Amino acid sequence: MPVRRRSAFSHSTFALINRHAVKDDAHVAGRARRRKVHDESLRLIDDLTSRPLDPLFDDSMLLPQKQSTAMKWATRILTFVFCVIVGVSGCVVVQELHQNTRQKVREELAAQVADRTQQQRDLESEVADQRAKIESLTSQQQSSSVGATAVSDGIVNGTVKVQGPGVTVTLADPIAAEDQKGDLPRDKKGHTIRVVSDSDLQKFVARLWASGADAIAINGVRLGSQSSIRVAGQSILVGVSAVQSPYRIQAIGDQASMMRAVSKQSNQTLYDSLAQVGIYPDSSRTREITLEASGMPDLEYAKGVK
Repeated sequence: MPVRRRSAFSHSTFALINRHAVKDDAHVAGRARRRKVHDESLRLIDDLTSRPLDPLFDDSMLLPQKQSTAMKWATRILTFVFCVIVGVSGCVVVQELHQNTRQKVREELAAQVADRTQQQRDLESEVADQRAKIESLTSQQQSSSVGATAVSDGIVNGTVKVQGPGVTVTLADPIAAEDQKGDLPRDKKGHTIRVVSDSDLQKFVARLWASGADAIAINGVRLGSQSSIRVAGQSILVGVSAVQSPYRIQAIGDQASMMRAVSKQSNQTLYDSLAQVGIYPDSSRTREITLEASGMPDLEYAKGVK
């Protein structure tokens, strides 16, 4: 019995020659039997001596190799384990590639943000240096009366560094919002957590201006004649500078009148609405506050008249 396994027909089957046996020439209609130069009997003898076994018969003798039951189950188990390993490995590789792509994108964006922030700080420092030079040259060329007027206008517009007594109002996001990371902080029930908004800062700033504040800054960013307090995405911008919680509003002026303007007794409804969402403003007196100058606005359309 043959012992090798049969996987397909032998290549010898393609070399088989078609043979047709004809008993009588009369059965072939319309065909004339061509005479052969060589004798047919010699070909038969040659086939019997040279090719005693038909190739197709030889190929049919190939039988599958017999395997034991243990060998069959072992082969199946190994095949199954191999397929599982290959599938799990493929899934892990795909997940790693996706995670690496997201991580690279986040790292690139974070690097760009850090680069732009550093450029902004460098430009602000350069602007401050140039402003100091302009003030020095202006004070040298102008008279004392004109210089005093320019300084007063600079304080009002926020283009001059100032120092003096004042008050500090602090607002911070709820603790639940600070603990969570994401675009929209939510509580355990899935509701959006209320945080300090730009309108809250505007209300306190408006009350300080109304009480006679000479200069105001939020987290060190001075409010000038063209400064704005607005929300952009999940951040609050003071002018073009982003500020984060806790928000410290510093104002220079009459401490008594400003403390009354932002006290809980004068703003009971505002304080109650903020307390319901976990925001508790804190106001205190400060003996000495130093506020840096803000950017000088560029006037393109307004012109002075006599």
